[in-house]
Amino acid sequence: MSPSILFFDLTTATAERQPLADPLAGGRLLTAQLVTELVPPTADPLGPENILVCAAGPLAGMRVSTGGRLSVGGRSPLTRGIKESNAGGMAADSLAALGYRAVVVRGARPVDQPAVLILDEAGPRLADGRPYWGLGSEAAADALRRDFGSDYVVVSIGPAGEARLAAAGIAVTDANDRPFRLAARGGLGAVMGSKGLKAILIRRVPGSLKPPAAARDAITGFHKLVATSERIRVLRAYGTASTVMLTQHLGGLPTRNFSAGRFEAAEAISGEALRDLILARGGVGTPTEACMAGCVIQCSNVVPTPEGELAVAPLEFETLGLCGSNLGIGSLDAIARLNRLCNDLGLDTIEIGAALGVMMEAAELGRSETGPNLRRDGRPSTPALPRFGDGERAAETVAEIGRGGALGMLLGQGTVAVGRALGVRRIPAVKGQAISAYDPRAIKGTGVTYATSPQGADHTAGLTVFAPVNHLDPSGAVALSRAVQIQRAAYDALGLCVFNLGATGSRPDVIVAMLNAAYGLALTPTWLNELGRRVIDLERSFNRAAGFTPADDRLPAFFREEPLASTGAIFDVSDEALDAIWE
Repeated sequence: MSPSILFFDLTTATAERQPLADPLAGGRLLTAQLVTELVPPTADPLGPENILVCAAGPLAGMRVSTGGRLSVGGRSPLTRGIKESNAGGMAADSLAALGYRAVVVRGARPVDQPAVLILDEAGPRLADGRPYWGLGSEAAADALRRDFGSDYVVVSIGPAGEARLAAAGIAVTDANDRPFRLAARGGLGAVMGSKGLKAILIRRVPGSLKPPAAARDAITGFHKLVATSERIRVLRAYGTASTVMLTQHLGGLPTRNFSAGRFEAAEAISGEALRDLILARGGVGTPTEACMAGCVIQCSNVVPTPEGELAVAPLEFETLGLCGSNLGIGSLDAIARLNRLCNDLGLDTIEIGAALGVMMEAAELGRSETGPNLRRDGRPSTPALPRFGDGERAAETVAEIGRGGALGMLLGQGTVAVGRALGVRRIPAVKGQAISAYDPRAIKGTGVTYATSPQGADHTAGLTVFAPVNHLDPSGAVALSRAVQIQRAAYDALGLCVFNLGATGSRPDVIVAMLNAAYGLALTPTWLNELGRRVIDLERSFNRAAGFTPADDRLPAFFREEPLASTGAIFDVSDEALDAIWE
């Protein structure tokens, strides 16, 4: 079956299927192509002219470990530029098994008629979404699988997406049917909510696709290389939480709204501490789990409560940094609670953690008794702002999003909205999107990525922390960021997890061999760089048409002006070097 693109118009409830012209177009490349072609660059991100793209990579459905990541794309309500956010889980492999490389959702449902889009062998169709509107991600997934069948993958939004909050993401059910894999960044959950689409159900087709016989040896070689890599062994044992102490050592762990680079309780939230807690509590907990079938990395985890029941799955480095050290919270249980709340409401833990950090700084500045809205008599009309170290109040503030509370709704609009409303100068965001859990003063290559990626501040676009370099030296930061951004864009376009780079980053021939064998091609290893650069150039062209200028490729001023206490460093990569990165 040749892959195709499904265009579904929610306004007219009609579908059109078009053949895919380029067999290797997929993932982040395909989202960039479709958004650039179909969305006016000045369109309202929450208006009917925007689209929502769900795209698989060209290796999806072929039993390639991690080859089934789902790319979600559209114009971001957070950055106001092009956005791709990807997630694990079972959606992309299931799309591929139905013959779809991508689904493009256009138009919108009437306000009082939300819908569920069903994709299976009977063809695309809509079902009434009203019974599921208002449900959290877990309750919605359970209800949808109960009503339509347990053999569906669920791609859904929570109450945050329904409310069109800019920090809203899109949840995807994993290999164990839990809606805990989020395409979290950029507010694409708000785009889905603006269309009145609660969920997309995708049938898991028995047997899936089988790779061509010629490709099996290449796929087996890829699996062996990844499975035996030392970096992958660390991920399998400790998950992404293994990065906590590395970043702490480098002096780049976000602490109390990026005011420091080391956290006094870092060891208590480290990968080692997390693994020990999981093993000691037992029950449903496991330090090693695959988010999609056939993954040989298995870097996810399931964190149990003291009673051995589910606390959250997974708990990862970015959440430990932004909802832990960045908030002065040194309790794994408190961080897990914040994570579970965000998952169920359908929120990006990076954006929410950064926004909470700004709120907590506002409290330190003496605004904790007023909140963002005052009554005429000067008495507070919202609850007090959370303070650094107070995990209980932080969780209450996140929970207010689900109840429509004023402070919660402000939080759900993201870091920049919170900072502006509360008059806080230190707002850790680029192009409207919160930065990730690496302070750019200590890890300057990642700082360059934050500034120059067309995706906004996003570590997944070009993380440099694992490179064997002096991370405080600005001289090589631009070249390093450029190389890694191109490399990661290529992997995102192929639907491959970027964690494979720990094993395959220096072996592009292994990736190209799979593609050549699967599609009968003769690509050379340099093709991967060409692919990554093609993706970035497309995204940059959209952003330029949307009005972005070099002034948007800058970090907040405080990173240049306030030395980190941990290292004394500032972000000192010149504007001229940033402007020349893609020349």
